[in-house]
Amino acid sequence: MSRLRLVHITLWGPNVPLSTVEFGAGLTLVRGPSDTGKSFIVEAIDYMLGAKSLKEIPERTGYSTVLLGLELPSGEVVTLSRGAAGGAFSLFRSDIRSGPLPVSNEDLAAKHNPKNETNLSMFLLKQLDLEQALIRKNAQGVTVSLSFRDLAHFCIIDETTMQSDVPPAITGQYTTKTKEISTLKLLLEAEDDSSIVASKGASASARTNGAKVEVIDQLLGDLEAKLAEIPEESQLSDQLARLNGSIEDQTSTVGVLLAERSALADRLRALQEKARGARTELAEVGALQSRFALLSRLYDSDLERLATIREAGALLGFFTPGTCQFCGAEFSDQHYNDAHGADGTAFEESVDAEIAKTMALRADLAITLDELTRRGDEARSTRHDASVESEALADSLRALDEDLSPGNGALRELIAVKSDIEKSLALYAQSSELIRLRNAIIDTTQTDASVITDGLNLTALREFSSEIAKRLEAWGYPDASSVHYDRAVQDILADDQYRSAHGKGVRAILHAAFTVGLAQYCFDRDIAHPGFVVLDSPLVTYRPPDVDSPALLDESLPTGIVGDFYRDIQRNFDGQIIVMENLDPTEPLGPAAVDVVFTKKRGVGRYGFLPPKRPVTAALEIES
Repeated sequence: MSRLRLVHITLWGPNVPLSTVEFGAGLTLVRGPSDTGKSFIVEAIDYMLGAKSLKEIPERTGYSTVLLGLELPSGEVVTLSRGAAGGAFSLFRSDIRSGPLPVSNEDLAAKHNPKNETNLSMFLLKQLDLEQALIRKNAQGVTVSLSFRDLAHFCIIDETTMQSDVPPAITGQYTTKTKEISTLKLLLEAEDDSSIVASKGASASARTNGAKVEVIDQLLGDLEAKLAEIPEESQLSDQLARLNGSIEDQTSTVGVLLAERSALADRLRALQEKARGARTELAEVGALQSRFALLSRLYDSDLERLATIREAGALLGFFTPGTCQFCGAEFSDQHYNDAHGADGTAFEESVDAEIAKTMALRADLAITLDELTRRGDEARSTRHDASVESEALADSLRALDEDLSPGNGALRELIAVKSDIEKSLALYAQSSELIRLRNAIIDTTQTDASVITDGLNLTALREFSSEIAKRLEAWGYPDASSVHYDRAVQDILADDQYRSAHGKGVRAILHAAFTVGLAQYCFDRDIAHPGFVVLDSPLVTYRPPDVDSPALLDESLPTGIVGDFYRDIQRNFDGQIIVMENLDPTEPLGPAAVDVVFTKKRGVGRYGFLPPKRPVTAALEIES
């Protein structure tokens, strides 16, 4: 089976110390206190396998180049080089650990492109014999080329993802959920989606939904910027209630006017909502009219072609009974024309029938277009009337505000504050409506993922669940035999709860079992898999830098899980596994394991992945 192996990750700069970590063929454990660069190693690996950017941290200053040593399935060791600021990759057909770099053997683009092999994704997929693989992206059967980034999600797990309540098979982005489940299906069943035939209009529908969500997200972003400057909705509601009480306490003589103002404000809001509905109706009508106008032109074009055929048939004698103009058969041998006698031919009748059918369709379409025109006129009229009435109501509100309490400046100030609060609350209402619309579009898109989910092979899922349960049982997880993978929600069910409902410690270990189990499942069945797994903090979340302060195991995990975890992944995992962890192993690692220890103590062992930045005072003393 074709597998990749990570050899080393190295950061180089012309005026800074070289920083590198070498990886073993089996287990590599990088351990130490928090904030020593362990998670940055994971990000650097992901960056060198196609992620868009590398996090800016102070320690990275001066490091201009990232190098990743990679052993190919053929046994050849190559080096990938990329600028720390981003951009394309350089491929070297040798193991390079420092700069300055020689001339590269090949340049690889960072973006996946199935039509051109000179990009990182296609280079890596070719090593796994997956360069031709297609995966499904929606329920209509539209497929796209598999990218290595689709696979990276299943083998490089950062700390945030490890503890997230999002199911391990997906990233939480609704637009990519179908692709992610399709990739899982590829790994479980060793079969891509190249045999699927897409239904017409699928890609247009997907693009339309995506465009709608992008517009709504942009509007929500603008609203959120405004809402960030005002109090919470509940606080505004409380302020409004107290303000109304203060207004009532100040004067009882304006009660009728206030009621009238409230009615006008309610009417104004209703009219604004009516105008919004009319605008929505106009947008829908316009979209339908554009589509139906295109269909009408298609019918006209069809009728013109049929008229040409009929005219040519009449001129060339195709509609006149007698010797066949196509094959020369005598009239007596033309069985399809028996029912027409001397009056015509079956060809003529079929042309006339097609003309009649197309004209009927065009007539039906004309009725529909007339109805759309009526709806559009009605919506425009409604919008105009609502706008005119809204302006009048706004004028009435302004006049009413002036008449509420002439000379009473305090009351006017209270009303002005109330108006501002109502405007702020209207922003929250608008935000809620946009979120509702966005969720409605997303709910429609979720049907894409459910189609793929229902198509997952039950036998493969059962065997995969067994692999997860076997891992957890080896790690000492309680009642591991009942753990299984639920395809309906794409999540692990453990202790009668989905992974998302557990604490972050259990979520992390369940995600680790999913990732390691999936890799071993592929290894055992000779199914394509990158061949390596990178796990960031599968057991604990924080460790202080004091040498004498050990990391503490999450209370939700069994106490013996640390020893069982390291023992199992060394003995029973057939691929390369790289673990970043705060917690020290409870027993010595095997001789084949690579143990990298960070201390976060100057002068004690290795400080971290990158050397510590010199304090300003120390730097000045050295320079002086």
